[in-house]
Formats: sequence, structure tokens, C-alpha cells
Amino acid sequence: MSMMKNKKALVMSVLCAVASVGFVMSASAAEQAMHGNLDEVVVEGSRDVLPGGLVRKTAKLGILGDKSVLDIPYSEMSMTEKTVALFDDPSQPLANILTANPSIRSSTSSPMYSDFSMRGINMNGNHMMLNGVPSLYSQFTTPPSHVIDRIDITSGPNAGVNGVSMSNNGTNSGATPAPGTINIVTKRATDTPVTRYTQTYSGRGNTSETIEVGRRFGKDNEWGLRVNAEYMDGKLSLPGAENNEKNIFINFDHRGEKSETNLFAGHYDRRINGAQRWFSLDKTYNNSVLPDAPDSKNNYDFDGTTKRMYGWIMALNHDQKMDDNWSWFANYGQSNRFGNKDNQSASIKFKNGGEFVKNVYSQMNEIAKNVYAQIGIKGKFETGEVKHNVSFAVDRSWAKYWSATASTDAGTGLSGNLNNWWFANDWNSIKKNSGAAKPSWEETNVGITVADTLEYGKASLLLAASKKHEHMEMYKNGAPNYTYTNDNILPTYGFTYKPVENLAMYVGHTESFSRGLKVLNTKDVYYTNENQIMEPVKSKQNEIGVKYQNAGVMTTLSYFDIDEANRYDIFNGGKSYTKVDDGKNRYKGMEVTVNGKLTEKWTAIGGLLYLDAQREHTNNGSKDGWFVNGVAKWSGVLGLEYKPDEDWSVVGRANWVDKAYIDSAAVGGKTEIPSYVTFDLGANYKTKINTVPVKLSAMCYNVADKDYWMGRGSSTTFGLSMPRTFMLSAQFDI
Repeated sequence: MSMMKNKKALVMSVLCAVASVGFVMSASAAEQAMHGNLDEVVVEGSRDVLPGGLVRKTAKLGILGDKSVLDIPYSEMSMTEKTVALFDDPSQPLANILTANPSIRSSTSSPMYSDFSMRGINMNGNHMMLNGVPSLYSQFTTPPSHVIDRIDITSGPNAGVNGVSMSNNGTNSGATPAPGTINIVTKRATDTPVTRYTQTYSGRGNTSETIEVGRRFGKDNEWGLRVNAEYMDGKLSLPGAENNEKNIFINFDHRGEKSETNLFAGHYDRRINGAQRWFSLDKTYNNSVLPDAPDSKNNYDFDGTTKRMYGWIMALNHDQKMDDNWSWFANYGQSNRFGNKDNQSASIKFKNGGEFVKNVYSQMNEIAKNVYAQIGIKGKFETGEVKHNVSFAVDRSWAKYWSATASTDAGTGLSGNLNNWWFANDWNSIKKNSGAAKPSWEETNVGITVADTLEYGKASLLLAASKKHEHMEMYKNGAPNYTYTNDNILPTYGFTYKPVENLAMYVGHTESFSRGLKVLNTKDVYYTNENQIMEPVKSKQNEIGVKYQNAGVMTTLSYFDIDEANRYDIFNGGKSYTKVDDGKNRYKGMEVTVNGKLTEKWTAIGGLLYLDAQREHTNNGSKDGWFVNGVAKWSGVLGLEYKPDEDWSVVGRANWVDKAYIDSAAVGGKTEIPSYVTFDLGANYKTKINTVPVKLSAMCYNVADKDYWMGRGSSTTFGLSMPRTFMLSAQFDI
């Protein structure tokens, strides 16, 4: 305990030193800083932000850079720092914020994982970009909320404009290409100095303390340094579960007359104790509806359940202007992470009546390293009356993953049922140590990306393609076993027509590929089809829609059509599985989003999603027309902020997910996951303590303390909700 306090004191001392040495705040700036939350005023007053301050008018269009959302030929939402602050509890998954976008549904309530689905397809931290750099996060790791300036959410066909990324997604062997991207843009130092301390209390004693220090210096404030650090410790609203994290990050940037450079780097150490919330059905389960969700306060973890990940991460971006029309750019990123976990099997199985079946204890050590580099050129020119905005880039993405797992079948583990359970064994007596992590796989992707936006009058045409060469090295028991290479082209095109400046009609298309692989056994998993080669499978996305911006509100209506490989493991009992490609999953649907200031005092964010997800071309047509596992047809979200005056605001959010279905193995039928609705409610108040601006916030997540099951896109595994969670925070601008 004393060591943890010493580390905390050291971090605070370093940050205070950064705040006080070498930077002098002018008297006028100091006086201004003491009269309100300047960051929020800047956000709401920016010409790039819709009135109300929750959503931006611009977002990133891959290697072509930031563009107006109206000019991007697919669905795009760019959440601001204010949106992050409104819906954030730092002890909960980042998906808690992302679900303000109707295309996203959370797949887990536990901070032990980062899973969510976009338009029905499962995703996680592997699919997030950091300042435009892909593949630096994982299924367990995502950016902490206190470093986020904005979140660009692309839920449409854009694969060909982003360059190459890793195919692994940490959930289903990389079989599923992502239906979109999530780009995290980190906070930079602003022209107004920032020295901010925030303390948050949530759950049953989880305390988070963050400090943010930002200064600009040099001629015309050309240099900027921002330091963000967090210390979190304590219990979640789920009894027995804890979220503990220590991190420190710097964002160093330079903005010159002809160049811009940004470096984000830092270290993190995160541990989750308990909070196992995934379940699955035993092969004998034959009921048509899941049993009522148990009390979400139930903790199904043994005392030693834990997951830890620590490491460092960095992203470097540079843009160099050559003349008025041309510039070159470079992006680099690297992450090194180390982790281990002790838990029961990834999902807890039960049968009719909610009775648990045998569970397996496992211990795992893992190491991962990702490196990304990109260099390119972009410019603009005209051919007759056609304006071109072009970009050309080459990039290389490399990753290597080491792992070791030890498990035991001894005893029955968790016994009883969903409402009355116990552990039948002394866990310490059956624990095994997996030993040092060994090479598991290595992947290298090299690509060339070309993009051009052609503008003619009221119309624009996006043409882009990425040529990708993928090289896979698969290991078995730590030794090279199989090499796989694949070459493919990822085309993207889109057409936008704007009859008037604030109305855009568009159509878009893209293609991507799943990861090819060789089926290999491990010491804990045995495949009946070992050594089978599974080729990459093409996925196509199409979208057509209309965007309208008027009186401070942006509305998007879109129709989309996505297909993906249906690749999964069939459980045969014990350690036996069969990996199969069983046709395709087809996702067709409509989405409407409404964002912006509705009236002088009301601001909205959210929308509605209709999703018809079915299977096609299955083996012998046996499941053609069937539902895709875990995907609901209807869902919607509505977040509202009411500001009676400049000091007060009240925020509420409703999240609704319709019923979904998963396979019932025993009868070859389906089992229903019931629908659910949750409500969040909170308030914010700005005041002063002496001359120090203070923002006080209170939030209650899952106000009604609803117990519910959560479906996961394309998976028969499902999650259990977290109980009602209260959060209080105080932010001081010193």
C-alpha cells in the first residue's frame, strides 16, 4: 500500500513540476482561466462543432485527411470531448460512451473486455486507431477517456482509404473484417493554459484521480506539451470486482508555418479483479428463451480471478507542406504490452434451469508487439473544371504475439445454478502456471493506397484502393509450423451530390478480406480438422444515404448491406472442436441519426437502427435464412442534455435493444435473448471555490437497476449486465 502511495505521489510531483517550470501564464489568461471552463467554451464556439457541442462537423477521411461530414460518402459521427465527459465513468468500458452512436451496441458490461458490435458485427480495441495509426490496442486495452479529444466513428464502407492494418481481432481468429473504424484523437495543449485536477468516485469505492497539464510556448505558441495522468483504485458496483489502473501520457506537438508534428506516448498498467460476465449454453440446453437474467449483483468469480495488462504505446504524425498545393506526411506507431490472467473458462456454461456445468480453470501469459509505419504525399490540382484531391501512401504493419496457457479439468469448479452457486474446489489446489509465453503467430502487411476525390460542381466522386500483401507465420508449441501469404486489393468508391450546401445524397462501396489460416491444435484445444487450410473470404459493404444539416442539427438516413464469412468453432465436447466456414452472414438495414441543438436549451445525440441479419449459403442450405447469432433487429439510443442556464445541465440517455436469438445445439433450433431498455441520468453544475472554476457532476447508470442478458454479434456467447452504478466527480481548473 505504501509503495502505491509513493508512486502516486511521484506522478503528482512530476506533473506539478511540468506545470510550474518554464511556462508563464499571462495575467489576462490567468484571469480568464479563473472564470469558467474554457475548454467547453472553445468546443461549443468552434466552427467545426455543431451547436450544443456534442458532435463535430468534420471527421477523418483516411489518408485524405479531415473533411466535412457532409462530403464523406458513408455514415460518420465525430464525438467531441464534451460527449466523452457527459457519458463517461472511467471505471467502465469505453463502449459505454460509444453506444451514443446507434450503429454500436455494447457486447460486455465488464471492464475486463472492450467488446462491442457495429451494425451487428463484433469489434473491440483491436479495431481502434490512435491519431490515425491502426492496430495499437487489443481486446482488453482501449484508450483511457481522459486523453481523448474526439472520437471519429465510421460505420460505413471505408476500408480502401485507411491503408493496411492487422487482421487479428482477438475474438474470432480475425475471421471478421471490421464494418468500420474508430479513430481516437488525443488531447493537445491549447492556446489557453490548462491545469486541471479531476476526482471521480463510482461503484462501491472506485476512486479515479486525473491531472491534466497543458502549455504552449515559443514564437506564436508553436510548441505544445500536454501531460495526462490517472491513478484509479477500488471496487466496482459489482461486489467483489475491482478496477485498478495507473497511467501517464504526454502529447507533444509543433505547428509551424509549413509543418505540423504530433507525438503521443505513454505507459499504462491496468488490472481487473473479478467481473467475469460472459455465459454460454451447454449443448443439452433446449429452451426457447433464456431464463430470467439473475441478479446482476451476483459475482461468479473465484477469489483469484484477475486480468492484468501493462506496457507502453506511442503514435507519431508529421505533415510537411511543400507548396500551396502539395505536402507529404508520415505516421508511425508502436505498442508493447505484457499481460496475464487467471479465470474460469472464458464463458460460464449452464443448462436447463440455469444449472452450471463443469468449468475449466485456466492461467495465461501473453506478450504482444505491434509496429506501424506509413509515408505518403497528398495534393490538389485541376483538370479542366474538375478539382482533384489526391493522396498516395505506402505503409507496413507488423505484429507478433506470444502466449502460454495452462488449464485443468479437475473437479467441477463453479457449481449450483445462476441464483445459488458455490465453488466445489479449493482453487489454489488446482491452479497451474502456464510458464513463459511462446511465439503464437506473426503477421506482416505491406500496402500501397491511392485515393482521389474528384469534385465537379455539386458532385464529388471518391475513388480509392489499397493493395495489400499479407504474410502470416503460424507457430505450434512455440516453433514455426506454417507460413501463409495472401495478396488482395481493397477497393473503395463513393459518390456524393449536394443539390444545396446543407443537403448531401451519397452512395458508397468497399471490399475487405478475412484472415486466412491453418487450423492447428494446441495442448488445450484439439481440432477434428487439424491442418486444414482456410482461405481468406471477401466481405463487401454497400451504403446509400442522405445527410441534412439545418438549424444546428445534423440528420443522416442510410441503408446498408454487408456480408461476412461465417467462421466459427463447433464444440464437440471436452477439448474437441471443429473449425468451419459455413456460408456467409448478411447484414441489411437502415439507420437514422439525429445530432445537434434542437432548441435553445435542448441538445440531442442518438438514433435508431433496423438490422436484418441472416445466414446465406450454409452447408447444404441447412441454415439459410436463419438469424445471425446475438444480433437484434431493432435498437435505438437517445441522449439529451438540458441546459436551463450556463451553470446547470441535466443529461439523460435511454438505450433500447430488441430481442435476439442464438443457436440451441440440442434441438437445432433457437433460443431468444429478451429485449431490454436501460436509462442513465445525471446533472452537471459549474461554480467556483474562491477563484477556482469547479465542475461538479453526478451520474447514475442503469437507473432502474435492470438485470438483462446482452447479445454479442455473430457469437453464441452472451453477457450479463452490471448493476446500477452511481458516479460523482469534481473537476478543478487551477
